[in-house]
Amino acid sequence: MVRIFCEGSDDKTFLRLLLNDLKKSGDIIGFDNFDSVVKVMGGKSNLLNKESYSTIDKQVGKQLTKILFIFDCDFQEDDKVCGGFENSKKAIEDLITELDWKIVVDYYIFNKNLDYFIIDTLDKKDKFLGCEECFELKALNKNRKILTCIYKSLYPKKPFDFSHQNFNELKQKLKNLFKDEK
Repeated sequence: MVRIFCEGSDDKTFLRLLLNDLKKSGDIIGFDNFDSVVKVMGGKSNLLNKESYSTIDKQVGKQLTKILFIFDCDFQEDDKVCGGFENSKKAIEDLITELDWKIVVDYYIFNKNLDYFIIDTLDKKDKFLGCEECFELKALNKNRKILTCIYKSLYPKKPFDFSHQNFNELKQKLKNLFKDEK
């Protein structure tokens, strides 16, 4: 069995949509419900804390055969230890070493955060960035959560363009995770 660890419920919702898209295209076979696969850790500090996995240790190598961590690198000025891409990369690699699980373990880090990632995939990105600037949305929330909520409200039927090239690396990691799993 595979497991994906992510930070929060927005991440889980996004991942379920992406996983269902991969299933629909035939890239993932044999899974009907991704809820049990994606585990919300309740924030980056929990996701990067070895103690958060004490109950899961017993399943590793028995029920769990592959694991993927997915999280945001956030902003370095907000977190000197784990903020920013390089600090986040070091933190997850240190965690994987500490956990010492003898199974396939990988990770994917969103640059800054999921909302920045999503905005970068929009075909109307310039218009949304203009909206962000006009209404000074970054002053209210610098992680672009407001902007992605506006986008999803305006385009509820197609909130994400999973064919965008920015999704390729993450989709490949997810395909690898589910390869040969039933």
